[in-house]
Amino acid sequence: MQSGATRKRSASDYLVVYDISSDDERNRVDSLLKGYGFRIQKSVFECRLTRAMRSELTQRLETMSVQTGFIRIYRVDHSARIINIGTDVPGKDDGYAFIV
Repeated sequence: MQSGATRKRSASDYLVVYDISSDDERNRVDSLLKGYGFRIQKSVFECRLTRAMRSELTQRLETMSVQTGFIRIYRVDHSARIINIGTDVPGKDDGYAFIV
């Protein structure tokens, strides 16, 4: 068994989804998320986060106190394959489906 100091810090993939009606609140959330992942749709970001990063992101989002909508964070399960039809997203995953 590896000690905590030598244990590899693994990251998990997350989808961060939001629906916020205030332009100001939405722009602040959008700016923050750009530092943690990349946009895959207008209000959906894909992020690879360690536990520490996830905790930091969650805390920073909570301090924004969004009043005009919601933010949800989903952990991604890589158990299914993606079938791409149409234009592929640059920087996209390595071929696994995201089931939410």
